[in-house]
Amino acid sequence: MRENGNRVWRRGLGAALLAILMVGGVAVAEPMEGASPEGSSAAGNSAADTSAAGSSAADTSAAPVCKESGVTVNFKTGSSEIDRNGQGALSGVATWVQNGDQRTVRLEGFADKRGNAAANQRLSEKRAQAAEEFLMSKGVNADKITVAGHGEETAPTDLSDARVVNVKTCDVPKAPVAEAVPPPPPAPEPEAVPPPPEPIVPPQPAPPVAVTPPPAPVAPPPEAMYEPAPMPAAHHDTPPSVMGIEASVGGGAVGFIDSSVRSNVNTGGAWDARLTFGSRLPIAIEGAYIGSTQTIDALGLSTNSRLMGNGVEGDLRLNFTSYKVQPYIFGGAGWTRYQIYNTNVNTSDISTRDDVGTVPLGAGISIRPAQVFLIDIRGTYRAVFNDTMFDRVTNTSNSMQNWNVAGRVGFEF
Repeated sequence: MRENGNRVWRRGLGAALLAILMVGGVAVAEPMEGASPEGSSAAGNSAADTSAAGSSAADTSAAPVCKESGVTVNFKTGSSEIDRNGQGALSGVATWVQNGDQRTVRLEGFADKRGNAAANQRLSEKRAQAAEEFLMSKGVNADKITVAGHGEETAPTDLSDARVVNVKTCDVPKAPVAEAVPPPPPAPEPEAVPPPPEPIVPPQPAPPVAVTPPPAPVAPPPEAMYEPAPMPAAHHDTPPSVMGIEASVGGGAVGFIDSSVRSNVNTGGAWDARLTFGSRLPIAIEGAYIGSTQTIDALGLSTNSRLMGNGVEGDLRLNFTSYKVQPYIFGGAGWTRYQIYNTNVNTSDISTRDDVGTVPLGAGISIRPAQVFLIDIRGTYRAVFNDTMFDRVTNTSNSMQNWNVAGRVGFEF
């Protein structure tokens, strides 16, 4: 009986030890399994952070973006000279280029279809180079300017011709700068659990560390490209000859100024045909045929006698403008032959014929209602020399000085 009791006691003690070891193994397994998700999460976060850092470190270089600036520089036919309006527009472009390290400008020259195509190609290149030289004079580096001549190609402008330099501006858009993402704090290492000689209470797992990513960087708005207001389209009425050649005819009234001569010769009619060279230049040259007829009433002459004048004159004309309404002044020299007609016998104190030198002076205004049609109005004073026709009726020198008011119509070529 005692031996059986001892055997039962030893079996119960062995079963108790086996139960204790099983409970301890389960307790050890639980913290190890609880630590695995946290370590995996930390490793995943570390890999994601490494990938984000690598992608944020990548730097891409953007290409320059070119666009129409709205600036066009106009030129006169056959000219590469930049006027005051063009200089003002290019000064604004120069300021824009100098305010950015990566800003550049492209100048494209054009010419109209008049004349030789090869000459127009060279003219378009000269216009683009003239704009380039102006920008360089304003401090723009030559490596920031590109020039091109397009000859007779159609320019991107609303003008009726293509005598322009078109300006394009180029710039590199600014890329947003990504903020560095701070690395997450290292996950706490799990405590090593030695094999318990006896059952222990498993430690509580540390709460997971929440990593909040920083907000995504906000890209700054792209800087506006230089877009000046377009210049108003200029009206071009340049004649085919560019310099201006006028041919006109007309008539008016003429009369003498000296009172003694005026008492014998009445106010009469005058006519002229005139050719002008350089009507669109500051100074023009005129050549004209002039004629006149006046009734003359003197003792010793027939009652239907007439004093006729025929001559030529040349003038230098100073033009104040080259627009549709063009005031001017003029002066020159001429010659006129005066002769009395409709009389068989001249018993008066007035000579029958006289050749007189003239000095015409005056002012006028030319109006061009259409591109080639013109109307001209002028007043003329003519001083004379070597006149002897009225020497026996007056003691005044320059006795045949006269005035003339005339209107003419004609064409400009």
